[in-house]
Amino acid sequence: MAYTGWLAGMRTTAARLNLISGIWTTYTPTWTSSTGAAVSLGNGTLEGEYALSGGVCRVRISLVAGSTTTFGGGQFRFALPFAAASLGAAGMSYLGTAVALDPGGAYYPGAARVLSGDAYVMALSPTSATGATAGEWNAARPFTWGNTDNLSISLAYKHV
Repeated sequence: MAYTGWLAGMRTTAARLNLISGIWTTYTPTWTSSTGAAVSLGNGTLEGEYALSGGVCRVRISLVAGSTTTFGGGQFRFALPFAAASLGAAGMSYLGTAVALDPGGAYYPGAARVLSGDAYVMALSPTSATGATAGEWNAARPFTWGNTDNLSISLAYKHV
């Protein structure tokens, strides 16, 4: 639902107040891979929640891999509850935070990125466990994903 701001003569309605309330609402994001083999959640868990306040959507996504989770062939993509608004110039992005945890290893901080007009978020890192070049998280970045590994994404963006 697009936020247009208050205009002269508008009535206060429950729907209008809910749009600016910032109440957290749960949703289940879709997890996909950008190319190649598909991801499969298997017995892992994936959850999300969002809050709308004016034209801004704050979103939180959490994935915990299970023993039957598979990680696909391309970069991880997580569906947003609403598409991001377009930003003027090509290549502009909304940025947030991401963290990956390899319980047998370490934490890996990253950024969450939504390109202008996209309906999904991707996480990326400047480093990886193997020293590989920076880039979007996938089956082997920032480490080789497995059972009980998890990631969290937190982001605010202007929605359409």
